[in-house]
Amino acid sequence: MARRQESARADVGAGDGSSKDRVSGSGVKLRRVRAIWLWAAVAVLFLFLSTLAALFDRFPSDEAIAGAVQGIDVPALGGFFDFVNLMGDQWPYLALTLVATATFAWRRAGLEAALVFLTFGARFVNGLLKDMVERPRPSADLVDVSEASSGFGFPSGHTVGTAALFGALFFVIPVIVPSRPLRWILQAGCLLFVLAAGPARVYVGVHWPSDVLGGYMLAFLFLLPLLAVYRRLRPDAKKTVIPRSSGGRS
Repeated sequence: MARRQESARADVGAGDGSSKDRVSGSGVKLRRVRAIWLWAAVAVLFLFLSTLAALFDRFPSDEAIAGAVQGIDVPALGGFFDFVNLMGDQWPYLALTLVATATFAWRRAGLEAALVFLTFGARFVNGLLKDMVERPRPSADLVDVSEASSGFGFPSGHTVGTAALFGALFFVIPVIVPSRPLRWILQAGCLLFVLAAGPARVYVGVHWPSDVLGGYMLAFLFLLPLLAVYRRLRPDAKKTVIPRSSGGRS
């Protein structure tokens, strides 16, 4: 009799486990469907915005928003934006990407290193789109231009590159940083760079607000599929912390 009861309890436990697995699996599928629909919606909006940017040098609200951003009078804000812009310049950005990639590779986090390195492709795609849209940058008679910049304006390359790189770092930093407080500080820094990248370009007068909006959208469209593949290859990324070394050193 006792054996039958134990067997029945085991069957019930197995049934509960399979039920939880089914619920978890359906939840994952639902999130994937939502992510696909979100990506598709942003892609349509980006295509629409790109078409308008190819037709109009600026949008009606661009001047007003740019004037409001440039009119912000906060101590040290200009210096901070200059630093953010510097990190988005071609060579500092390339160096930062390679250093981050090498750091993850040294920590034997191959997937994370590949993800960070591939974000550089966003700048390449951005360059192609700029040549297709051919939208001019703001002129000095419309806004205060305090930084020299060449080429077309839409989408903003600094915004695309910074958002893609630091967005990826935000998700993979926990894999090699075991300390929760340090992890939160680094992730907060990544978010700060992502959020500041666009306004920093408007602040120095080299992009219209709609240029940086397109940059954010392109970064999202580029990064989301990379993160989806990464999460498929490392489904336990949130729980995984790769040790500093596989040898005897601590």
